[in-house]
Amino acid sequence: MLSPTKSILTLSPDSLPKIFGRATEAGIRSFELRVVEGKRFPMFEPDAWDRLKAQSEAHGIQYTAVSPGLFKAPLQSELIQLHADHLLPMGLDLADAIGVKTLILFGPTRAEPELPGEFEQVVELIKTAVDKAVARGFTVQLENLPGSWADTSDACLALLKAVDRPDFGYVWDTGNLYEAEQEHFRAGYEKLKPYIRNVHLKNGAVVDGKMVWKRYGEGVTDVKGQVEALIADGYEGTLVLEAACQPHELEDFPTSMAYLNSILA
Repeated sequence: MLSPTKSILTLSPDSLPKIFGRATEAGIRSFELRVVEGKRFPMFEPDAWDRLKAQSEAHGIQYTAVSPGLFKAPLQSELIQLHADHLLPMGLDLADAIGVKTLILFGPTRAEPELPGEFEQVVELIKTAVDKAVARGFTVQLENLPGSWADTSDACLALLKAVDRPDFGYVWDTGNLYEAEQEHFRAGYEKLKPYIRNVHLKNGAVVDGKMVWKRYGEGVTDVKGQVEALIADGYEGTLVLEAACQPHELEDFPTSMAYLNSILA
């Protein structure tokens, strides 16, 4: 059975009870943990961490995965080594503290022009991170992102195959894929579906050369077809709602949630 999950992005100390309250009213008690009060996991302010734990307990919230933005930097940047040596273990420690055993990472930013041997270095970087996480009982997921070494369907497939670890799966984000390759999801889905462990739902369209996020059903990334394909293939993982639009409006989440429920019904 598909399990709707919401990403968490909050901007002020009073927003947690509002977000959790609206989510639980819609029947959602699972969140993917990324940013709280302007700080990305695990670099939270102490007070924000305390508020997060208190509000999570009060609303019965569970977390499906953590996303510290691991390797969202150019391969040659000094940040990559800092991520590998410090952000990764800190992220695993804090995830352990809240009982989460799934870590999301990214492909590093692709150099322009591509540097000799860069792909092989990316593969070794991710292999090492995955092996460290798995040794601590975690599974790891690769999220696609425009401009990274996991930008298009083919690029994601190449990384997944090259890393070749049973506990290394894929976050299928068709919104990000469309931004990178501007193609319907179907061709990429057929290649990637053996690896899909997590699904991010975003809808949008390219307007004046820029990707603009829209409510479900109002863009061209075909959320309906995406969910129907997953149901037809017996997918039982999470669906992460990324329902914010530009400009953001209060009704974005309930409108997109209602649209999703009409597909799942």
